Amino acid sequence: MKGITVVSPMWGERHITDRMIFSVLHQYIGKTNPFKIHLVLVDDYIEGRLENGDSYYKYYESEEFKDFYNTENIKITIIKNKEHKYQGESREIGFLAGDYPYFVLIDCDDMLAPNALDRYIWAIKNNSRNKGLPIAYIGGMTYGFESGMPPQIIPGHSIWVQGRCYNRDFILKHDIHFPTGINSRQGEDYPFINKVDYAVEHDPGYQVLQLFTEENQQCTTFWFPNPNSLSRQDPHYGQHLSGWTMKSSAAILDYFEEFNEKNDLSIEEDEYLKMRSLDMTIYSFYNFLDFIREVASTDYEPLEEDWYALRDAANYLRKKLKNTFWDEICYSDVEDKLYQVKHFSDVRFCESWIGTFYDYINNKSPLLNMTYDEMRKYAKTLEFDEAGHEIHSPQVVAWKERHKEHIDKMKEGVI
Repeated sequence: MKGITVVSPMWGERHITDRMIFSVLHQYIGKTNPFKIHLVLVDDYIEGRLENGDSYYKYYESEEFKDFYNTENIKITIIKNKEHKYQGESREIGFLAGDYPYFVLIDCDDMLAPNALDRYIWAIKNNSRNKGLPIAYIGGMTYGFESGMPPQIIPGHSIWVQGRCYNRDFILKHDIHFPTGINSRQGEDYPFINKVDYAVEHDPGYQVLQLFTEENQQCTTFWFPNPNSLSRQDPHYGQHLSGWTMKSSAAILDYFEEFNEKNDLSIEEDEYLKMRSLDMTIYSFYNFLDFIREVASTDYEPLEEDWYALRDAANYLRKKLKNTFWDEICYSDVEDKLYQVKHFSDVRFCESWIGTFYDYINNKSPLLNMTYDEMRKYAKTLEFDEAGHEIHSPQVVAWKERHKEHIDKMKEGVI
């Protein structure tokens, strides 16, 4: 184990990225556990290119900058994207170009803990001495900071990609990729991590090591909020995620199916695939409602691409569940999943005015087939009260009818 690759997709000014760079350059490298670092910076900051076309970050490759670190142990490479590849694709470009098979992913506005790489290297070397199975990944811990909030502990088995050290051979063996194009910009962790974890669970030739335990809660990564990040500057961020997350859910299910067929696991994992399909479709149901509610009740003007991404992905998930598993799913399973997604996920819950989830599955809402212009026109006919109920929904109409006498007296000023 000669070294480790660190990959960072680069975007934004150097007063932000310097913090990450120096956290890598100042990694502890002891005499008893020596190793080398290949820091691969994938420059996606096309807007910041110099007049001669050079990278805005070329300073990190300069002779002047080399005075800050031991160049015998650390190598810095800058790769310039010719067009935007965003976070996901940039990470993949980076780890494929790295000198070493094990790699760590770090965002350009975050930091590695001072001894993170030493601990990863030690775990890999120690595993080799014990003649253990090869490692698919090593899980660390991310310590998250948000202004005005208590620190957040994010273990290495979470959905965040930066809390792990990955084995490139394992990633390539199982054909695991980040989303491409605009889908690589935000929410790209979700499909990558799901594919990694599914492959790990079904490949007995590899193991996972966890540095994070109840007894040992030293972090390997620090996450910091960046008000200038792409996501926080993007007024469409929340609704970008709606469509992209649903597209990722569809891609994850497709990956699981392909994996199962390739490894003769289709019968063995049929029940798991069924429940994941149900879970993702219920999640799409709530996302669909929330998207329409935001268009209806705020000044938000969605992008056409976001509407079509959400509509088409929701329909894909709905049809997949309906055509493949729906007749086998018990009523209690549906109700349990509806409750779990509503209360124990990050979905933004919204009361349905278009019917029940069962109506959604059976395509009884015209919304599922609306064009962008039709959706915008429809949204402006909706009105939501303070409790989040659409005032024309059957439930609200029924309540008003039952309390009609009281409501009339209130309007007349009698009470």
